[in-house]
Amino acid sequence: MKIKLLTVALAFSVFAFTSCQISDQNNNSSEISASDIDSENPAIMTFEESDYDFGTVAIGETVAYTFKFTNTGKAPLIIHSVKPSCGCTALKGWPKKPIQPGESGEIPIEYTPSTPGSTSKTISIVATTSPSLVIVKLHGNVAGN
Repeated sequence: MKIKLLTVALAFSVFAFTSCQISDQNNNSSEISASDIDSENPAIMTFEESDYDFGTVAIGETVAYTFKFTNTGKAPLIIHSVKPSCGCTALKGWPKKPIQPGESGEIPIEYTPSTPGSTSKTISIVATTSPSLVIVKLHGNVAGN
């Protein structure tokens, strides 16, 4: 019985490790190379507000905000990845299709603080812009014990 349980545990561990490796490989394939960016006329993400101040909230209170942007460049904008700086900030999606020049898009987030004090969080966006990394921020104060 112990050998059977050990075999199942080992098989599960191998599966979990392999799944993580596949996931990492899929993420690497979405990286942007220089050939993805039109160097003479790159896409440009122009945000309505790229640094959002949410004021003061209580610990555990969820702050929802949507970063709205327009492609003010001359080339289609493709967002390859969006990553928050910590697990307390959740992404609610982002445009998966190319955003043509003049078109707009949104990146909605939710932030749920767990510690009091002044805080600042970043969201990193990898896209066909120049430079390819765009960072937006949210900050404010968290009240409570």
